[in-house]
Amino acid sequence: MKTSTKRLMTLAVCGAGLGLANAAAAEQQAPAASGPATFASLSPEQQQAQQAIDNKIVRPPVIDLGRRNLGKTPQQIAAELAAMRKGWEPTPPPADLRDFTGAWAMINGRLDLVQDDGNQAPFTAAEAKSTQALIKAEADGKVVTDASTQCFPHGTPRLIITPGYPIRFVYLPGEIVMLHEVAHNVRIIHMDQKEAPKGTPRTFLGYSVGHWEGNTLVVETSHMNEKTRLDSVTSHGPNLKVIERFTREKTSDGHTDLVVRITIDDPDHFYKVFSISRKLGFRSDLASTEGSEGITEYSCEENNRNEPNAKGIVKVK
Repeated sequence: MKTSTKRLMTLAVCGAGLGLANAAAAEQQAPAASGPATFASLSPEQQQAQQAIDNKIVRPPVIDLGRRNLGKTPQQIAAELAAMRKGWEPTPPPADLRDFTGAWAMINGRLDLVQDDGNQAPFTAAEAKSTQALIKAEADGKVVTDASTQCFPHGTPRLIITPGYPIRFVYLPGEIVMLHEVAHNVRIIHMDQKEAPKGTPRTFLGYSVGHWEGNTLVVETSHMNEKTRLDSVTSHGPNLKVIERFTREKTSDGHTDLVVRITIDDPDHFYKVFSISRKLGFRSDLASTEGSEGITEYSCEENNRNEPNAKGIVKVK
């Protein structure tokens, strides 16, 4: 549990949907890989039918624990965000559009895989059933847990789409480092390599390589283990590849956004490749309010209540 209480409300909101349900977990593990997987061969009609099933998956609305948005229209919420952003950039970001140095915070953070066109992720029939089972487990009041609630690294793209916590970019020779406040997860993007070295082990965060396409940073991550969730209720297989495209943009109001286009390629759990998008806002103000690094201490292990027993069951303490 985070020692600082400043973002506990946001953490609670995010945690309301956290992954791997106790009773359902054992029967919903992805099968072991026997070689490179390929997407299921579905006709356009079959894809349309499966997408219709996937779109019936509905997650309960996020609980506004702080009652900050109670009774407010989307226009009012947007206006409040615009007012807040006026204080986010007391100093501007670096002039170089390829330089993301500094702290950024999610603007439109949502812990889900809904695509930009409003469709749900293109789940396979098996993953649709698994995802729905976890959502139902939450609705039934069961305690849910996954790698992140057990203080393990959150995985990709879970880290980038989790709202409420700043991310700091640091540039080193041959590397770009992403320092996430949440659980102090650290991602290293290897800019001097085209692919993961032979024999690279599978880890929670995988192995990331990057390159530039114009002013867009393209990051491909592979070699992830199967202990994390993509959002909080959707599992993945050993063949998962995630490609993130980061591009700096200026808004009409003069604010600085970092637009992130996330492409998910996993033939074990989806019937085709798909993409989702998020935006981060530049936050130079955090250097004065949170300290020079722009991120605060986060201690997941302290007073952690989500550790399962030997049977994988979590009991509320």
